[in-house]
Amino acid sequence: MRLHVGLLEEDELPRDLRPLVLEVSAGSETPLVRLFERLPRDITADRLDRRRFLLSGPVEALRNLIRENMDLKFAKGLLGYLLQWEPDLVADLRPRHGLIPPQDLAFSLLPREEVRNLSPALKARHLYFGVEFRGPESAAIEILKSRLPFEIYGEPGGERRIVLSANLADLLVYLVKPLMESSSLKDEAQGLLEALRKEAPECLG
Repeated sequence: MRLHVGLLEEDELPRDLRPLVLEVSAGSETPLVRLFERLPRDITADRLDRRRFLLSGPVEALRNLIRENMDLKFAKGLLGYLLQWEPDLVADLRPRHGLIPPQDLAFSLLPREEVRNLSPALKARHLYFGVEFRGPESAAIEILKSRLPFEIYGEPGGERRIVLSANLADLLVYLVKPLMESSSLKDEAQGLLEALRKEAPECLG
């Protein structure tokens, strides 16, 4: 079987793996502090100043954040924003008794062009890429060891297709580096690194 590892365009990703990058402003620090205490691995957050920060992750990771933290003002505010922006993404998460979004939280979606204009440090953490793997199941296991958000296709024992979605920093740490150090996919990992370097040279040198 032929091996293939390469980048995917954002519009080629499954819905649940599409990345969303949000700028959040708060009337006080309390909602932000409580969120940071529970932040899961697949969500990235960075403070811009005391009451403003960036939050990003694949759609399904943001859905899980809302689902598992409905007691937080932040989760209610994020759900309210997404219900206005693209209701189909989160319609099933709407509380039975209605939702009153907090008035002291404001959300805005950053398009990819704006994310590319962030500082290199922020860009590495909030610029997301889709990665596609095609190949035998034995090699697919190496890809899945990254534990990055994924969807997998194909029959067990046969050729598998895996689609991953992660920010640049996580791809380098959890996928590219391990594959280059201890895997039969070293050449594919090197090719992926070169493709990422072309996309964000200021982050990779």
